[in-house]
This record gives sequence, C-alpha cells and structure tokens, in this order.
Amino acid sequence: MMVYVKKIILLLVIISSFSFVTYVDAPTYVYPLIREVFSVVEYPSMVMFGDVVFDRGVRTIMEKRHRDPFEYIRKDSELLKTYDVVAVNLEGPIVEMDRFLCQDKAYTFQFASTTIERLRSIGVTMVNIANNHIYDCLASGYISTKKYLDDAGILYIGDMPIEKSFVTQEIDGKKLAFVGIDETIESIPIVDFYPIIEKLKEDNDYVIVSIHWGTEYSLIATDRQVNIGHALIDSGADVVFGHHPHVIEPVEVYKGKAIFYSLGNFVFDQFGIEENRGVGVGVEFKDDIYAFTLFPYEIKIFAPDFLEGHESDLFCVDFLKDVLNKEDCSFYLAT
Repeated sequence: MMVYVKKIILLLVIISSFSFVTYVDAPTYVYPLIREVFSVVEYPSMVMFGDVVFDRGVRTIMEKRHRDPFEYIRKDSELLKTYDVVAVNLEGPIVEMDRFLCQDKAYTFQFASTTIERLRSIGVTMVNIANNHIYDCLASGYISTKKYLDDAGILYIGDMPIEKSFVTQEIDGKKLAFVGIDETIESIPIVDFYPIIEKLKEDNDYVIVSIHWGTEYSLIATDRQVNIGHALIDSGADVVFGHHPHVIEPVEVYKGKAIFYSLGNFVFDQFGIEENRGVGVGVEFKDDIYAFTLFPYEIKIFAPDFLEGHESDLFCVDFLKDVLNKEDCSFYLAT
C-alpha cells in the first residue's frame, strides 16, 4: 500500500511541474511525460492501426515465398500486447470459397482462414469490419468473417444493423465503448450514429470511434471528414481513428480530443512512398488525461517495419507540428 501511495505522490508531483498552455475552445497540452511514469497505475489502453489486406500481392508473397507480413514488427509484438486492446481495420472478408463466387469489381479481396492466426500472432484483439471491402464475397463472406472472428475470440466493430455496430468492455474498472463506422458506402447514414454515440457516452467512461472515410490517396482531410469528425466529438467520442485513404492524413485536436483522419496502410501491397508509410496510435485513458504514443512505420513490399530512434522522432515532429511542439512520439491531452 505504501509503495502504491508513493507512486501516486510521485505522479502528482510530476504532473504539477508541467507547463500548461490553454487556448479558447482548445485542449490543455501536457508534456513531455513518458509512458513508464503513467504506468504506475492500471488504466485502460488501446493501440489502433490502419488497413490490413491479406490478398493479392500480399497473399502471393505469403503463400509462394512463405513470408510473414508481421516479420519485421514481430520483435515489438510484446510491446503491442501491453495494450488492453490492439485493433486494425480488416479490409476484406475471411472466407474459404471459390473466388469466382465473389463480387466482380475492380478490386475484390478474399482472405484465407489463416488470417486469424496471423492477427493473433501480434496480439490483435479487435478489428473494424465497417468498410467498403467487407462484402467483397457477398453475404457468405460477411457471415464467414464474423464466424472466424467469433471462434477466435477477436472482437469486431461495425456490424449491422446499427445496434450491432459497437461493443463495450470494462477494462481496469472503466467502461469503454468501441464503434465502427463505414462512411464510404454509408450503409448506415452517418447522422444515425450521433445519437448512438451520445447514449454510449452516457453509459460509458470512454467512447472510441473507428471510421472508414475520406478520399483515397488524399494527404489532407476533406471538409466532410472534418465536419463528421467534429460532430462525432460533439456527440461524445473521446478519440476518432480514421482509415481508407491508404495514406497518412493529419491529426487534429478539437475540443481537447484527437481526430486521426487517416492512419494509412498497415499491411498492403501498393506502390508509392506515401502508400507505404503509416502510423499506429496508442492511447491510454487516465481520467481526464489522454496519453498518446505514435508508432510510425515503413511498409517494405508488404510488411510494416517500425521506425526507430531519430528517424521515428523526425516523423513525429513533422506529424505533430500543426498540433503542438514536440520532439518525440508521445503527447498528452488534458481535457
């Protein structure tokens, strides 16, 4: 008990020594705090990555060359597993069926059943299935995907109807709600989510939104993304994670909450410098202080590899330059 009290006192002393800069209708920024200091007390945490595809070129490399899409980041998998929730956007169905029975369109994805073990191998506990590719193999693929995930104990968000679009969990004594939204096809109108999020916020301590939106290959968020992102925060969301553009888009802090407009690809086989860069975002919820850690990476052919040291810090300085002045990959928001 005494050790616990000492840790709490140390934490309060450190926090009291920060410089606070306050803006009208903006957050108070708290920095530079390291994650190890915050970790003296248990509290909920998650890390989110962008789009994963286990088909096309990725599948060929896995099956023909017997390579692992997580071969580079496997050395860091234990770090990822320190988060209570590890999430990705699952950009396609998991189904063993004749490919010719899937949709005939420009890009149709179909993932093998081995996808489950690949996800579990780096500690993925949750996937977003609200996107424009989850129905690539029609209802059979959609149902199959959910069954594989259910059997593996991997949670999924973004199911339909809207009452199934979210899951709730109690972690370290706090209630969290995770919501999956697809705004590309918009099978469920975006306006229908705002009252859902309001109700979830009433019943939970934190609401996390994962949303498929925006314009592919655009390096900036559209006006529509910004308007929706603000509306989600106004409705009660504590953090918004975006994906779909296949490139990184900026982060915005709005009313003390972070909106990551696009995390970029995570496992993909696209060409281009921007398409082969991405960033994972860890967030730790401690009452009114949200602690963020960025995990930037480069995709090498098909597999992500985390940046390290000075290279990682350079990315983060540039990524955060319009939000706050930082020299590393962590930042804190006091709402």
